[in-house]
Amino acid sequence: MTDSIIQPGAKKVKTSKTRFGSVTVRAPAPSEALVQHSVKASTQALERVTERLAKAGVRLSVKKNVPLYWLESDNPDVMIRKLNGKVERGSFVDDVFKAIG
Repeated sequence: MTDSIIQPGAKKVKTSKTRFGSVTVRAPAPSEALVQHSVKASTQALERVTERLAKAGVRLSVKKNVPLYWLESDNPDVMIRKLNGKVERGSFVDDVFKAIG
């Protein structure tokens, strides 16, 4: 079904069409001022995201009773678990973390 607004006597407006898959959308072409504003806004947004993406690493929020695990840098066979402020070295045995002595 196609919905359209028809206004008798309205003057013709230059339209722009964009295709999304099998759908074509026709709308009035944007003004030069709107295009320039959009370019400026998208450039500023790109600068903001670039600053954040340039920082290496991931921030993990620490929650009570939720362990954080990572591999020991010198020995990748040993895991480190941090749980409620306590740090332990160990490994998983039968899907359960076993701390080393």
